[in-house]
Amino acid sequence: MTSLPSSPDTGPSRRRMLLGAGVTAGALLGVLPGVSRAAAAPATRSGKAPVHDVVVAAGSVTAPAKVPAGPVSFRVSTPTQGGMGLPLVKLKVPIDKYLDDLTAMTNAATPAEAAAAATVVESESVNLGGAAVQPGTDAVFTQILWPGTYYLIAYDFDSSDRPVAHRLTVEGVGSGEPPRPVDVIRHTRAGFWVSGGGRLHAAGTHLIVNDSGLLNEAVLLPVRPGTTAAEVDAFFAALRDGTNPPSYPITGGAAGSPPLSPGRSARVGLTLPPGGYVLSSWITSSTTGRPRAFDGFYKLVTLA
Repeated sequence: MTSLPSSPDTGPSRRRMLLGAGVTAGALLGVLPGVSRAAAAPATRSGKAPVHDVVVAAGSVTAPAKVPAGPVSFRVSTPTQGGMGLPLVKLKVPIDKYLDDLTAMTNAATPAEAAAAATVVESESVNLGGAAVQPGTDAVFTQILWPGTYYLIAYDFDSSDRPVAHRLTVEGVGSGEPPRPVDVIRHTRAGFWVSGGGRLHAAGTHLIVNDSGLLNEAVLLPVRPGTTAAEVDAFFAALRDGTNPPSYPITGGAAGSPPLSPGRSARVGLTLPPGGYVLSSWITSSTTGRPRAFDGFYKLVTLA
């Protein structure tokens, strides 16, 4: 199995070692138990897309059962230390099979098994983005939805347990427009491209566009001040080779967008502290069985 060496302060969870379709990088630091939270607040309207509050915690999702078709925004928060991922998917198979296959992929014993499992999982769903969140750092993700049945899939970054699913019915006709993006993050076959070169806005809505031909995500992980591209390269090269990295530049948990299927786009609104971040995709490759970040799908950026 692909293994991440432990930092001086903490070791990685199995889910961080084998991050599959629909799973983000999560926190590289801190493993604490999660707690539940009260029911979500009702939707609000302000001339933009309706915004529905969603609380995702270890083992639970509190979200509306129905939303109107059209542009829909979800304000996602979590009380779970270590962070949670909440992808939105439309399935081609029954939900129980999908969750079983995700669990099998997460717990695959070797990269070859992980790659084979990733191929199965990628064939079973259309991934429409979502939110990766940390306690105190909410995200608002927006997607244009047609009538039908969708699922919000809850991943605890610090657990390899079976994920939790929340059924979402989209019906009727909604109103409003999606939020205007402040910049663009694009997956390409060569890696990440961002509209500001190496800079992104620390606050605002990012438009995520997947033109890579592969399932990919876009999560931001904070790094130590002064971290260089060479340090980040050495970090990921060591993870790829199964050796101990010379340094651990990443200082906190992930925030951003879970996976998008090829040719799809989504919007995610974040407010993060300014500074250096690694923009990365931790989807398990169906070719190598490793997280795509290990194979070069990352970019050192500055949020300002």
